[in-house]
Amino acid sequence: MAKLAGVSPSTVSHVLNKTRFVAPETERKVLEAIKLLSYKKHSPFAALQDQKLRVIGFIIPQIHNVFWLRIIRSLEFHLSQYGYHLFLGCSYGNPEREVELVETMRQSGIEGVIVATCLNSLETDLPSVFREELLRFLSEQAVFLDTAPLNSDLDFVGVNNEESAYRLTNLLIEAGCKKLGMINGEPTMLTARERAAGFWQAVREKNCEVREEHIFLGKGLSKKVGIEGGKKFLSLLDPPTGLFLASGNITVGFLEALRNKKITLENGPCIVGFDDIEWTPTIEPFLTCAVQPAWDMGEEAVSLLLDKLNGDRRGAAREVRLKCEILVRRLWQKERKDKSDESKD
Repeated sequence: MAKLAGVSPSTVSHVLNKTRFVAPETERKVLEAIKLLSYKKHSPFAALQDQKLRVIGFIIPQIHNVFWLRIIRSLEFHLSQYGYHLFLGCSYGNPEREVELVETMRQSGIEGVIVATCLNSLETDLPSVFREELLRFLSEQAVFLDTAPLNSDLDFVGVNNEESAYRLTNLLIEAGCKKLGMINGEPTMLTARERAAGFWQAVREKNCEVREEHIFLGKGLSKKVGIEGGKKFLSLLDPPTGLFLASGNITVGFLEALRNKKITLENGPCIVGFDDIEWTPTIEPFLTCAVQPAWDMGEEAVSLLLDKLNGDRRGAAREVRLKCEILVRRLWQKERKDKSDESKD
């Protein structure tokens, strides 16, 4: 249809799903192509509906992440206990794609959806053509997981980001790190904003000085942000000696930046961060991190959503915050400091 109309596939999608304004002339070309090809929109859930299967959708920003795989495992298990099937959609961190996925699920008649959103604001990121319908759907049949849009009064399950970041930063300070730094995402993201708040609270309480060049805020919490932040810090004449890394992906990216420069953690900065990736206990030095309770997060999200769908809970939106476990492993900065002091004696 796109080829026949002389437009992009995404434009055809916007015309079919009414997810964005399309110029009348362009829309006319797409509709003519649809008519010529005798195209009929087919819901991917039609077969499921015919078989009376019960389906809950889950929209995530990425799949190649151990944290999200743990969440998927939890959701699938807990939903299966109530006779539900899990339908997975990935936004790849693209707000427009996320909106299309939510709207497709809404139109399909899916019972509910759990959303790990990449939307910054429902006011600005939802198309006006069906904003009212989407807001009603998200309010009545959805739960946000891990992060939520700004100023949204919707059901949400997350973790104690600020407290965990505060405790991790204090570990750096207690280990003797004098020059602190941070690699994080943009403050428009709830998780990034809260983790930054914990970092700065610890810095203020201990009267630590943090230089502007020792802070790197990238787009999201991805591996790419860790690589970019690592490259920046490694190029400095006086880099930070203690680093707070705001996600597991950022940690992976930072370690890759170190490896590319042939720098080991023993000779590099002391680091702490979020998420305990499978291989972190096997590398030297072992990484200190905050472990997000992925299994419990999935269980809480399912419980919250099914309560809504069954009419067991009405009224104000509910927010559930779970505690992260802080795994304290070896902090090489402290060990190097102690050995240095011993040699002086």
